[in-house]
Amino acid sequence: MRNKEYFWRNMIKNIIFIAFLAILTVVACKRYKDKKGPYDPRLERSYCNDPLAVNYNWGFPGQPDSTVCVFPADAMSGRYLLQDSVYSLDNTLDSEHINPVYFDLYALSKSRLGMVGFCNATDTLYFTADRYYKAVADTVFAAGQFFCGVSDTLTGYFRRTDSLSLYIDFTVLGDTAAGIRYHRGTAVKQ
Repeated sequence: MRNKEYFWRNMIKNIIFIAFLAILTVVACKRYKDKKGPYDPRLERSYCNDPLAVNYNWGFPGQPDSTVCVFPADAMSGRYLLQDSVYSLDNTLDSEHINPVYFDLYALSKSRLGMVGFCNATDTLYFTADRYYKAVADTVFAAGQFFCGVSDTLTGYFRRTDSLSLYIDFTVLGDTAAGIRYHRGTAVKQ
């Protein structure tokens, strides 16, 4: 009889101890919730999250929003006037070929541009721009892309210097006596 009584007392002590541990475990393992921090208005502003855009990650942190992105092709599009200065291979200015040239740049994609009017009204020159406002002539051929005539090819670049100006540096390789010619100057947006 005594063994039974002893057994039940120990059993009740063990059950109470296990129940106490279970309650303690539930209370101690309660999920932690972060306290709400101070309000930060920067988290509500929009920023561009497209790496091809000029303004990539400007305004971070915040909410990504592709409608605020500015792409290089869009930023450089427009009509320009260039006082075209042509230099020979020995870097001598060809004063007979200083002419005003109007040309149009238009976006083909986020980073590709077409240039019409530099040579004539129908030929298009193609350029690829980066997010730092530099556009390099697409070179399909080793010597460049066709320019003004079938035998002339163009390589080079233009760079946006401010919101209204482009610095142009083109190299034209021709099979005429003139050979290599350099077109350099600053074009102003009209």
